[in-house]
Amino acid sequence: MSDDKIKEINFDGDTYLIEDLTPRVIDGFNMLAKLQQEIADISYQLKKCQAAQVHSSKELKEAIQEDKIKSVQKEK
Repeated sequence: MSDDKIKEINFDGDTYLIEDLTPRVIDGFNMLAKLQQEIADISYQLKKCQAAQVHSSKELKEAIQEDKIKSVQKEK
């Protein structure tokens, strides 16, 4: 049976043994991992919203054309 436990962690170009980490440093690594996951989630949400915005804008342009709504010309 193999031991699948993580024995070391790489951070900022250096490798550290898990057994050497203090509770404070472990908390720091856990916080960093959570923040990175939240950034990935926010990035996904942003891309999803941007795609919805592009689609909604296209639908709005089509509706304006189909309903024959004319834009007004402003005087310069």
